[in-house]
Amino acid sequence: MIYKNYKRNHVIYPGREKALDDFINSTVFINGKNVKHKLRHSISSNSEDALTWSCFDVLRQLSKDIIDTALDEIMEDAFGMEADFSFKDQKELKIDIGKSYHSKNESGTELDASIETKDKIIFFEAKLYSGISLENDETLFDQIIKKLRVGLEYANETNKEFYFIFLDIAPIEYISKFGDKKSISAIRFDEYKKGGEALEEKLKGISYEDINKVTANMGWLTWACLFKTVLRATIKGAKF
Repeated sequence: MIYKNYKRNHVIYPGREKALDDFINSTVFINGKNVKHKLRHSISSNSEDALTWSCFDVLRQLSKDIIDTALDEIMEDAFGMEADFSFKDQKELKIDIGKSYHSKNESGTELDASIETKDKIIFFEAKLYSGISLENDETLFDQIIKKLRVGLEYANETNKEFYFIFLDIAPIEYISKFGDKKSISAIRFDEYKKGGEALEEKLKGISYEDINKVTANMGWLTWACLFKTVLRATIKGAKF
């Protein structure tokens, strides 16, 4: 569906109208030009950016204790109840949408969403109906590997622990059965999650502690789980 305006396509927390306008009109440098890539799809119901904003911007407006609980739930859903820390113990918490990260050895990459604390950094790669971008003549790595390389380097340079969460419309075992263009996200993620020499080769030149730690910190999250977490948090923060 194509809406008449972008406000119809986003959840806007009271007072966040200007922030949303800035987000939608932000630019990225592509082929020698500054392009408003988010504006192009801002009125489409298929927009991943619209969903990401609607969830994470609402969440970051809530009180710290509610945010902590919600983020703990997100980690539990993404890692199968195996999250090894609680946000209640984390300091300097910040949630960003569309932030670009850079490292000394890797060109920058824009994140759909990211969560950063004093000693943790979590990258989110969000997809809805499309699959990941693959390696081509202009880039050596697919979208997952690119995020892993930048995230691991950034974590090493800032002395933080890195987590990567892939956010998609269905669990990985269902995505794997979709058409070729969509299933590639799950196929590649599952391949990398297994680690081993194949992943080590993709991460060559990047500093990280241990390949098993890298794969242990790779999680898969569905939009349904995220929606329910944000709704629970919003209800908890509402004044009835």
